[in-house]
Amino acid sequence: MTLGIAIPSHKGHASHLNNLLNRISESTILPNQVSISISSLDEEMNFGEYPFELIMTQTPNFKNASENRNIAASKLTTDIISFIDSDDLPHPKRNEYIIKSFNLGSKIALHDYEAGQISNDYYNNDIGPFEVFKEYVDTFISDRHYPTSSKGHQPYANGHVSISSEIFKDFKFDEDPSLHRCCEDSEYNSRLVKNGYKICYIKNKLSNYRS
Repeated sequence: MTLGIAIPSHKGHASHLNNLLNRISESTILPNQVSISISSLDEEMNFGEYPFELIMTQTPNFKNASENRNIAASKLTTDIISFIDSDDLPHPKRNEYIIKSFNLGSKIALHDYEAGQISNDYYNNDIGPFEVFKEYVDTFISDRHYPTSSKGHQPYANGHVSISSEIFKDFKFDEDPSLHRCCEDSEYNSRLVKNGYKICYIKNKLSNYRS
């Protein structure tokens, strides 16, 4: 299956993009495409050569996170769309484990993460053998902003969801301004569950989440 990475960004995170692209290029399995949508940026960004197709969408105008997510993902032509934020970093095995979960029949996947400062120690650590729970995230509780599991909640990064491109055609991120810098990613995953989708959970910590 082909894999594309969608990266929403803005001027304040532009300085992180080179490092992120370099880390992606060191993945055990390379993506076929990487699509970045960056807003509120006047100057043109230039990058070097990467071992994947890089798609840049840039505007000096303000776009909220949902708009940038939808723009970046809509430019991909791959079977799988995997989101990661521009100030976070993937583990080298992230793509490999995501593709494994989809090869097992998953249509949507979430995974655990390492929170805190961006760390080379995390990047170099062995995150263990692939461990996945199919159709695990299956419940939405009204007093929470995110979906959970009827079998017991496990930590995951809402913003680092991976999804079949066929499902993404029907379910886009809600671009309402009220969700900006709040919960657009958890609202999206919750809506998927409310519409009958069960999300697989990869227990390995596949990203370093800047908090």
